Amino acid sequence: MSSDDQSDNESDPLEDLYVDANNIDQQRIRDALTDLIAIDRETGNPRFYQGFDELDTKRRFTAVLLYRRALAALDDLEDDEGIGKGSGYFADLLDVDDSTIRHNVGDLDFVTNEDEQGGYHIPAHDIKRAVDYLQEDSS
Repeated sequence: MSSDDQSDNESDPLEDLYVDANNIDQQRIRDALTDLIAIDRETGNPRFYQGFDELDTKRRFTAVLLYRRALAALDDLEDDEGIGKGSGYFADLLDVDDSTIRHNVGDLDFVTNEDEQGGYHIPAHDIKRAVDYLQEDSS
């Protein structure tokens, strides 16, 4: 028996590569939003913290998109509601014009606008990029 052979009692070293992608994404979202946005347990509405107000508009938009991802992960979206929303929804929450949202989206390549999803959203495969962007130094 060669030294590379393993006994039945040893685990396969490749087993370490298995992860739960949903769990990793949920942890990333939680860590990114912790000091920015909370979710009202009764209504599902966002509750903004002081750190949120200190962000520029693009990062506030990104944070709200991640909040929408958190709602979906918590199964707290309405049955007929997609993960995305139109520019008016975000404009109202951020107290800016619709055109500001549409303009900012062009600079955020991790944001997609799909009718099937209800509008602007962050695809699952881009959550890490969105979190990284949100956590970058905005100065």
